[in-house]
Amino acid sequence: MRNLSEIPNAFRRQGCRRSWKPVYWSGMNNNNTESAPLTLVAADDHRLFLEGLASLFQRTGDYELVAVCEDGERLLALVEEHRPGIVLLDVSMPGAAAETIVATIRARYPGTKVIAVTMHLDLALAGELFGLGLAGYVSKADAFDELGEAIAALARGESYRSPALASAGREAGAPPGGLLSERELAVLRCAASGKNNHEIADALSISERTVRFHLTNCCEKLKARGRSHAIALAMRRNLLCVG
Repeated sequence: MRNLSEIPNAFRRQGCRRSWKPVYWSGMNNNNTESAPLTLVAADDHRLFLEGLASLFQRTGDYELVAVCEDGERLLALVEEHRPGIVLLDVSMPGAAAETIVATIRARYPGTKVIAVTMHLDLALAGELFGLGLAGYVSKADAFDELGEAIAALARGESYRSPALASAGREAGAPPGGLLSERELAVLRCAASGKNNHEIADALSISERTVRFHLTNCCEKLKARGRSHAIALAMRRNLLCVG
Protein backbone atom coordinates (compact mmCIF):
# COMPACT_ATOMS: atom_id res chain seq x y z
CA MET A 1 0.00 0.00 0.00
CA ARG A 2 1.27 3.41 -0.92
CA ASN A 3 0.54 6.65 0.88
CA LEU A 4 -1.87 8.91 -0.93
CA SER A 5 0.90 11.47 -1.45
CA GLU A 6 2.79 8.91 -3.53
CA ILE A 7 -0.04 8.38 -6.01
CA PRO A 8 0.53 10.41 -9.18
CA ASN A 9 -2.23 12.55 -10.64
CA ALA A 10 -1.88 10.77 -13.97
CA PHE A 11 -5.51 9.74 -14.20
CA ARG A 12 -7.93 12.63 -14.55
CA ARG A 13 -11.52 12.53 -15.72
CA GLN A 14 -12.74 15.86 -17.05
CA GLY A 15 -16.24 17.26 -16.81
CA CYS A 16 -18.18 14.97 -14.45
CA ARG A 17 -21.85 15.37 -15.29
CA ARG A 18 -23.09 15.74 -11.72
CA SER A 19 -21.94 18.49 -9.39
CA TRP A 20 -20.12 17.58 -6.20
CA LYS A 21 -21.22 19.33 -3.02
CA PRO A 22 -19.45 19.27 0.34
CA VAL A 23 -20.89 16.79 2.82
CA TYR A 24 -20.33 17.07 6.57
CA TRP A 25 -21.90 14.94 9.22
CA SER A 26 -21.45 14.02 12.83
CA GLY A 27 -21.81 10.67 14.55
CA MET A 28 -20.42 8.67 11.65
CA ASN A 29 -17.02 7.98 13.17
CA ASN A 30 -14.48 9.29 15.66
CA ASN A 31 -12.53 11.40 13.18
CA ASN A 32 -15.24 13.28 11.27
CA THR A 33 -17.02 16.26 12.81
CA GLU A 34 -19.33 18.88 11.42
CA SER A 35 -16.31 21.17 10.89
CA ALA A 36 -14.11 18.61 9.15
CA PRO A 37 -14.27 17.09 5.65
CA LEU A 38 -15.54 13.57 5.28
CA THR A 39 -12.76 10.98 5.36
CA LEU A 40 -12.65 7.96 3.05
CA VAL A 41 -10.59 4.81 2.53
CA ALA A 42 -10.64 3.10 -0.88
CA ALA A 43 -9.79 -0.50 -1.78
CA ASP A 44 -9.44 -1.66 -5.38
CA ASP A 45 -6.96 -3.90 -7.16
CA HIS A 46 -6.91 -1.62 -10.22
CA ARG A 47 -4.22 0.98 -9.59
CA LEU A 48 -5.49 3.29 -12.31
CA PHE A 49 -8.90 3.51 -10.67
CA LEU A 50 -7.33 4.38 -7.31
CA GLU A 51 -5.33 7.11 -9.00
CA GLY A 52 -8.53 8.47 -10.51
CA LEU A 53 -10.20 8.55 -7.10
CA ALA A 54 -7.21 10.35 -5.60
CA SER A 55 -7.34 12.98 -8.33
CA LEU A 56 -11.10 13.40 -7.98
CA PHE A 57 -11.10 13.91 -4.21
CA GLN A 58 -8.07 16.20 -4.31
CA ARG A 59 -9.90 18.45 -6.75
CA THR A 60 -13.10 18.69 -4.70
CA GLY A 61 -11.33 19.63 -1.46
CA ASP A 62 -14.39 18.65 0.58
CA TYR A 63 -13.49 14.98 1.03
CA GLU A 64 -10.26 13.50 2.32
CA LEU A 65 -9.10 10.18 0.88
CA VAL A 66 -6.84 9.19 3.76
CA ALA A 67 -5.60 5.81 2.50
CA VAL A 68 -5.85 3.30 -0.34
CA CYS A 69 -5.03 -0.39 -0.68
CA GLU A 70 -5.42 -3.30 -3.08
CA ASP A 71 -6.65 -6.22 -0.96
CA GLY A 72 -9.25 -7.00 1.65
CA GLU A 73 -7.01 -7.81 4.61
CA ARG A 74 -5.14 -4.53 4.30
CA LEU A 75 -8.43 -2.68 4.03
CA LEU A 76 -9.61 -3.89 7.43
CA ALA A 77 -6.33 -2.78 8.97
CA LEU A 78 -6.72 0.68 7.42
CA VAL A 79 -10.28 1.00 8.71
CA GLU A 80 -9.02 0.18 12.22
CA GLU A 81 -6.29 2.80 11.86
CA HIS A 82 -8.25 5.66 10.31
CA ARG A 83 -11.91 5.02 11.27
CA PRO A 84 -13.12 6.70 8.06
CA GLY A 85 -16.66 7.87 7.44
CA ILE A 86 -16.87 5.87 4.23
CA VAL A 87 -15.12 2.87 2.69
CA LEU A 88 -15.14 2.46 -1.10
CA LEU A 89 -14.92 -1.28 -1.76
CA ASP A 90 -14.21 -3.23 -4.94
CA VAL A 91 -16.21 -6.42 -4.41
CA SER A 92 -14.00 -8.64 -6.59
CA MET A 93 -10.47 -7.79 -5.44
CA PRO A 94 -8.10 -10.35 -3.86
CA GLY A 95 -8.12 -11.15 -0.16
CA ALA A 96 -11.09 -11.28 2.19
CA ALA A 97 -14.46 -11.71 0.48
CA ALA A 98 -16.67 -8.64 0.14
CA GLU A 99 -19.30 -10.30 2.33
CA THR A 100 -16.77 -10.76 5.13
CA ILE A 101 -15.52 -7.18 4.84
CA VAL A 102 -18.99 -5.62 4.91
CA ALA A 103 -20.13 -7.74 7.86
CA THR A 104 -16.90 -7.08 9.79
CA ILE A 105 -17.04 -3.32 9.31
CA ARG A 106 -20.69 -3.20 10.33
CA ALA A 107 -19.96 -5.16 13.51
CA ARG A 108 -16.72 -3.47 14.55
CA TYR A 109 -17.06 0.04 13.14
CA PRO A 110 -20.75 1.04 13.08
CA GLY A 111 -19.78 4.64 12.29
CA THR A 112 -18.21 3.62 8.97
CA LYS A 113 -20.41 3.13 5.92
CA VAL A 114 -19.41 0.93 2.98
CA ILE A 115 -20.08 1.70 -0.67
CA ALA A 116 -19.45 -1.09 -3.16
CA VAL A 117 -17.87 0.26 -6.35
CA THR A 118 -17.99 -2.52 -8.92
CA MET A 119 -18.39 -3.56 -12.53
CA HIS A 120 -20.63 -6.46 -11.41
CA LEU A 121 -24.32 -5.55 -11.57
CA ASP A 122 -25.16 -8.73 -9.68
CA LEU A 123 -28.59 -8.52 -8.08
CA ALA A 124 -28.10 -11.53 -5.82
CA LEU A 125 -24.74 -10.30 -4.56
CA ALA A 126 -26.06 -6.77 -4.06
CA GLY A 127 -29.01 -8.12 -2.10
CA GLU A 128 -26.80 -10.16 0.17
CA LEU A 129 -24.36 -7.30 0.75
CA PHE A 130 -27.17 -4.89 1.63
CA GLY A 131 -28.45 -7.51 4.04
CA LEU A 132 -25.03 -7.61 5.69
CA GLY A 133 -24.90 -3.85 6.12
CA LEU A 134 -23.79 -2.35 2.80
CA ALA A 135 -24.85 1.30 2.48
CA GLY A 136 -24.33 1.93 -1.24
CA TYR A 137 -23.82 0.12 -4.55
CA VAL A 138 -22.19 2.17 -7.33
CA SER A 139 -21.43 1.11 -10.88
CA LYS A 140 -17.72 1.50 -11.53
CA ALA A 141 -18.50 2.58 -15.10
CA ASP A 142 -20.29 5.65 -13.69
CA ALA A 143 -18.43 5.96 -10.39
CA PHE A 144 -17.00 9.42 -11.01
CA ASP A 145 -20.52 10.73 -11.63
CA GLU A 146 -22.37 8.70 -8.98
CA LEU A 147 -20.10 8.89 -5.94
CA GLY A 148 -21.07 12.43 -4.97
CA GLU A 149 -24.75 11.48 -5.11
CA ALA A 150 -24.13 8.28 -3.16
CA ILE A 151 -22.18 10.05 -0.40
CA ALA A 152 -24.90 12.70 -0.09
CA ALA A 153 -27.53 9.95 0.26
CA LEU A 154 -25.56 8.30 3.06
CA ALA A 155 -25.20 11.65 4.83
CA ARG A 156 -29.01 11.89 4.84
CA GLY A 157 -29.22 8.46 6.44
CA GLU A 158 -30.31 6.78 3.21
CA SER A 159 -28.82 3.94 1.18
CA TYR A 160 -27.82 4.32 -2.46
CA ARG A 161 -28.32 1.97 -5.39
CA SER A 162 -26.90 2.71 -8.80
CA PRO A 163 -29.50 3.31 -11.52
CA ALA A 164 -27.61 0.67 -13.51
CA LEU A 165 -28.44 -1.88 -10.79
CA ALA A 166 -32.11 -0.99 -11.04
CA SER A 167 -31.93 -1.45 -14.81
CA ALA A 168 -30.33 -4.86 -14.31
CA GLY A 169 -33.22 -5.72 -12.00
CA ARG A 170 -35.80 -4.85 -14.62
CA GLU A 171 -33.99 -7.04 -17.11
CA ALA A 172 -33.50 -9.94 -14.71
CA GLY A 173 -36.63 -11.73 -15.87
CA ALA A 174 -35.83 -11.53 -19.58
CA PRO A 175 -35.41 -15.08 -20.96
CA PRO A 176 -33.16 -16.80 -21.37
CA GLY A 177 -29.96 -14.89 -20.64
CA GLY A 178 -31.45 -12.82 -17.84
CA LEU A 179 -32.73 -15.84 -15.91
CA LEU A 180 -29.51 -16.17 -13.92
CA SER A 181 -27.22 -13.35 -12.82
CA GLU A 182 -23.58 -13.21 -13.93
CA ARG A 183 -22.43 -14.37 -10.49
CA GLU A 184 -24.93 -17.23 -10.40
CA LEU A 185 -23.73 -18.38 -13.81
CA ALA A 186 -20.11 -18.16 -12.64
CA VAL A 187 -20.89 -20.30 -9.60
CA LEU A 188 -22.82 -22.83 -11.67
CA ARG A 189 -20.02 -22.94 -14.26
CA CYS A 190 -17.51 -23.76 -11.52
CA ALA A 191 -19.82 -26.43 -10.14
CA ALA A 192 -20.18 -27.94 -13.61
CA SER A 193 -16.39 -28.18 -13.88
CA GLY A 194 -16.35 -30.39 -10.80
CA LYS A 195 -15.37 -27.87 -8.11
CA ASN A 196 -16.80 -28.25 -4.62
CA ASN A 197 -18.12 -25.28 -2.64
CA HIS A 198 -14.76 -24.51 -1.04
CA GLU A 199 -13.02 -24.54 -4.42
CA ILE A 200 -15.72 -22.35 -5.97
CA ALA A 201 -15.36 -19.85 -3.14
CA ASP A 202 -11.60 -19.69 -3.67
CA ALA A 203 -11.96 -19.33 -7.44
CA LEU A 204 -14.46 -16.47 -7.23
CA SER A 205 -13.12 -14.81 -4.04
CA ILE A 206 -16.42 -15.19 -2.21
CA SER A 207 -17.44 -17.08 0.92
CA GLU A 208 -18.75 -20.65 0.92
CA ARG A 209 -21.97 -19.26 2.39
CA THR A 210 -22.35 -17.08 -0.69
CA VAL A 211 -21.68 -20.06 -2.95
CA ARG A 212 -24.52 -21.95 -1.27
CA PHE A 213 -26.73 -18.86 -1.55
CA HIS A 214 -26.14 -18.61 -5.31
CA LEU A 215 -26.60 -22.34 -5.89
CA THR A 216 -29.90 -22.21 -4.03
CA ASN A 217 -30.99 -19.28 -6.20
CA CYS A 218 -30.01 -21.23 -9.32
CA CYS A 219 -32.10 -24.19 -8.24
CA GLU A 220 -35.10 -22.01 -7.44
CA LYS A 221 -34.95 -20.04 -10.70
CA LEU A 222 -34.42 -23.16 -12.82
CA LYS A 223 -36.87 -25.22 -10.73
CA ALA A 224 -34.12 -27.78 -10.27
CA ARG A 225 -34.00 -30.58 -7.69
CA GLY A 226 -30.33 -30.01 -6.90
CA ARG A 227 -26.94 -28.92 -8.17
CA SER A 228 -26.56 -31.57 -10.88
CA HIS A 229 -30.10 -31.00 -12.11
CA ALA A 230 -29.53 -27.21 -12.20
CA ILE A 231 -26.40 -27.70 -14.31
CA ALA A 232 -28.26 -29.98 -16.72
CA LEU A 233 -31.19 -27.57 -17.05
CA ALA A 234 -28.88 -24.57 -17.57
CA MET A 235 -27.05 -26.43 -20.34
CA ARG A 236 -30.32 -27.49 -21.93
CA ARG A 237 -31.44 -23.84 -22.03
CA ASN A 238 -28.08 -22.75 -23.46
CA LEU A 239 -27.38 -20.69 -20.35
CA LEU A 240 -24.24 -22.66 -19.62
CA CYS A 241 -21.50 -24.06 -21.80
CA VAL A 242 -18.93 -26.38 -20.30
CA GLY A 243 -15.94 -27.73 -22.11
